[in-house]
Amino acid sequence: MKELSRIHDEIRSTLEGLEPSRKLYRKRSKIYGTLVWVPLVGLIAGGFLLHDSAMFFWIGGGLWFVISLIIYQIRAGSVKKQYCTNYKNTVVPALLSLIDSQLEFNPEGGIPSNEFSYSELFKTSPDRYSTEDLIFGYYGKTALRLAEVHAEDRRTTTDSKGRTRTTYVTIFKGLLLIADFNKHFQGRTFVFPDKAEKLFGGVGRFFQKLGGRKETDLIQLENVEFEKRFAVYATDEIEARYILSTSLMERLVEMRDRFGKDVRMGFKDSNLLLAVPYGKSYLEPNTKIAATETSQVDGLLEELRYFLDTIEELDLNTRIWTKH
Repeated sequence: MKELSRIHDEIRSTLEGLEPSRKLYRKRSKIYGTLVWVPLVGLIAGGFLLHDSAMFFWIGGGLWFVISLIIYQIRAGSVKKQYCTNYKNTVVPALLSLIDSQLEFNPEGGIPSNEFSYSELFKTSPDRYSTEDLIFGYYGKTALRLAEVHAEDRRTTTDSKGRTRTTYVTIFKGLLLIADFNKHFQGRTFVFPDKAEKLFGGVGRFFQKLGGRKETDLIQLENVEFEKRFAVYATDEIEARYILSTSLMERLVEMRDRFGKDVRMGFKDSNLLLAVPYGKSYLEPNTKIAATETSQVDGLLEELRYFLDTIEELDLNTRIWTKH
């Protein structure tokens, strides 16, 4: 296996070639950022000072903001996007080779919205959906796909005057992992955050029953720490108990404590489905840091391992079952 220092040496010349585009973005960002905000502040101030002409300044400020943002995106935003894509195309495949040479990367790829809906991890199918930074291939013996996903639900409201307003509410923003569990399940098992128990105590079990999926029942397991964190729904209780072994429940508790409270998981067909909320952009380089800075490369490796190590945590590479 390659050493990280060797990866640094192999990609250094390519990153040096990317540094001018990073600097160009930084320069244009300052110029066109000023172009956006200075006139806008002036127009807003004029609206407050000249009350009789305030509407002119408000409309002018709004128009200027829209136009200047378009200019910013064309002149600066496009440079940033190209830089980030080139950076990821250089760094991420090299780092994946450290983790497992069978893994590949496609920054423009992702997991389709129909698969997001089919996972049943969320009750609402998205009206607006974006996905990127697809990692795919094999980690050990486990086939997987991991991608950043942003799924949104469209909400339309009508006020007393009949005017409609459309907004988008986030269903999920984070990372979606689809991994081979090496068994074709007869039923469907879902592991969701146990919010009802926390909010309503003992009465929470009534609300838990309302949170399942079609044809599933709430399953109560014996692991106390697991039950504090998760609610399990399944179409086949025997199979659910077989899947959620004592060791797997312990790993899920550890993983939930590492990732956060809203981790969701499903076992469906032959796949493990895992949704992990993630607030910041995944695998994005910091444009304030030089492209050649090795600490940023090391940080991306840590970020990759943070999620891919889930395969090891859940022990998916141990083939205790065979598909049938």
